[in-house]
This record gives sequence, structure tokens and C-alpha cells, in this order.
Amino acid sequence: MQTYRTGFAHPLDELRDELDRLWGNLVAAPPLHGWGSRPSAAAFPAVNVRETADSVIVEAEVPGLAAGAVDVAVTGDEMVLKGSRPRPEDAEPAAEGGEASRTPAVTWHRRERGTGSFERRLTLPVAVDAAKVEARLVDGVLTVTCPKAPEAQPHKVQVRSA
Repeated sequence: MQTYRTGFAHPLDELRDELDRLWGNLVAAPPLHGWGSRPSAAAFPAVNVRETADSVIVEAEVPGLAAGAVDVAVTGDEMVLKGSRPRPEDAEPAAEGGEASRTPAVTWHRRERGTGSFERRLTLPVAVDAAKVEARLVDGVLTVTCPKAPEAQPHKVQVRSA
């Protein structure tokens, strides 16, 4: 059985949805990264946050960074990740004393990896003990283990009879 559309609302809704999708892809793509209404699309570094019985674990992707290039600060239930991604050289080695030393000799065909400084603020699901936080950087993944603050950990309450 064939179905027929009646009225103009349905085709116009489809067109509007398609234009919204197109605009969303356009403004989220480099070099316009960050112009869109989706701030999560521009968030760096990408993170995973999980909670266990006694800690909160944050994993952040920071490829190409050394351990000394990332700063982690934790206060209460907030974590701040700061660092800087180095910019690759835009120019080839300069020719001897000529104009070529002042102009870039590189043509970028695609540039999706951002450079420069970054700061990412995360609200943790519970308060943590900042003095016991540990961070490790292995294979481009920063793992920050945040033990829960004593007041945030569950306490077993003994039930007594009357």
C-alpha cells in the first residue's frame, strides 16, 4: 500500500533538519572548529570519567605530550587539566641568507590536530581527597586516580535492636 504525504509541513521539516545537520557539520569542522553551538565538539582533551567504590578515575587523551607538559589541579570536586601542544614547524630549513627564510615553505592539505595551550575544567561526581590524587601518562593517555574524600565514601551503619 502506498502512502501519500499531505500538506507541506513534512518536506519542510526534513529540509530544515538536513540544513541543521549540514550547518552543524560545517561549524564543527576545522578550521571553523569551535564556532558552533556545540561546545563539546571543541573540547580538548577528550576525557572519560568513571567512578569506583573508592575513587574517581579520569582518563584524558593527550597524544604527543610529555608528562611535564600537562598540569593537573584538583580542588574538592573540580579538576583542571592544563597544558600546551607544540606547533609543528611551518617552514623548512631556511636557505642561505635569502627571502625564502621568511616565508613558510609548507602547504597544509589537512590540519585537524590542534596546537597551542589548552585548559579543560571537569566537575567530578563527588568530592575527592586532593592530597592523594595520582596521575600517570602512558602512551598518550593521562590517567588521574582521585580517591574519594572520606565524607564522600559510603559508611556502613550498624543497625541495633531496641
